[in-house]
Order: sequence, then C-alpha cells, then structure tokens
Amino acid sequence: MNCYLMNDTPAEILRKQSEIILSKPLEGRLKGLFEMTDLSRKMIQNSIKSRNPDISEIDLKIETFKIFYRQDFDNLSLNQIVSSMQLYLTKSKNASGT
Repeated sequence: MNCYLMNDTPAEILRKQSEIILSKPLEGRLKGLFEMTDLSRKMIQNSIKSRNPDISEIDLKIETFKIFYRQDFDNLSLNQIVSSMQLYLTKSKNASGT
C-alpha cells in the first residue's frame, strides 16, 4: 500500500486550524485525537478486511499495527515486534479459550 502525503493546504488555513484546536480545553483536544485515531484504525481495518475477508482477528491486529507503524521502525525492528505480538496474542487467545 503506497502512502502519499499531500501538503496542499494553504498556510493561513493551517494556522486557523491550529488556532481552533488550541482554543479548546485539553480534554476536548484529547477526545478529538482519540476519535480521529479510532476512526483511522477502523478505516485501515476495513480496507484490510475488504482485501482479505477471512482474516483472523490476530492477523488483523498485526496488519493494522504494521500499517500504523511501518514508518516508525526499521524492517528488522518491525518484524521483531510483530513476532512478539503474534506470540502474545496467540497465548492470550488460548488462555481465554476464544
């Protein structure tokens, strides 16, 4: 999946957006951040599911993580984290019996 960053918003609009966001109390800013993060996660997961409708919950979590953090970690680190996630999630699932 290619990721293209667009930077076509005029500086004045970016400044106004920042003013609006910063004028809200911290609680409101955090709530908005969490809502946007949740929406992003759901959109990514829906995209993954549309390409692979039979994906397991564990694999869905792992693919979502990889998409969110692929630019934050080098490949070796990302693969090490994914391996740990697979082990943890599999053990958790087996322990809960689901």
